Amino acid sequence: MRFPSLVVLAASMFLATSCASDDEPDAPPAPSAPAAAASGGAGGASSGGSDAGKPDTGKPASGLPRAGSFEEVAALLKPALGACERMDTTGPDTKLNRADQVRGGKQKALCWYGGQQFSVAILLVDADNTTLEAFHKDRDIASSERIGMGFTVSLVGTAGAQAKTTAEQQLTSTGLPFLNCERDFAPHDGVKLIEAKTPGCRYTPTPRI
Repeated sequence: MRFPSLVVLAASMFLATSCASDDEPDAPPAPSAPAAAASGGAGGASSGGSDAGKPDTGKPASGLPRAGSFEEVAALLKPALGACERMDTTGPDTKLNRADQVRGGKQKALCWYGGQQFSVAILLVDADNTTLEAFHKDRDIASSERIGMGFTVSLVGTAGAQAKTTAEQQLTSTGLPFLNCERDFAPHDGVKLIEAKTPGCRYTPTPRI
């Protein structure tokens, strides 16, 4: 009579084990990869470079040739005027006068061209022409000198009328413009202008339009 008891006991233990197993919660599914990473969204590898979303704080190019030294200016002038045959950086003609200083002048040099038949004054000014433009705007005037970004050039001496005509033609062929800050400025149709950093000023192909 003891064998049936053992059978009943074994059956009871089997049922208890099965019930306990059925009460356990299902294991959670394996996490899937984030949609952003899979699709290249925000934070993904293909969401753009490090500059993506940054505001554009750059200023538009002025369109003017830029130079920061006498040698750089001479190099810009060389295709039109030839090589600077002699550059004077000392002497009375290279001293900054009051007019140079109020226009933002930093240094001045004299370059000789055409077999030393004429000379050109090079004035280095603020790198962004700020003082130069402010000077002309405050006085409601246009410049008599040709201007690049950071410098001006002007004809200051010639050996005669023919040399002056040649020099002026060569300076025109450099393409360097003049600065005009006149309030009543009214250019002819088709005149190519370069807007200056200072409102109310612009660079023009001739001294006055």
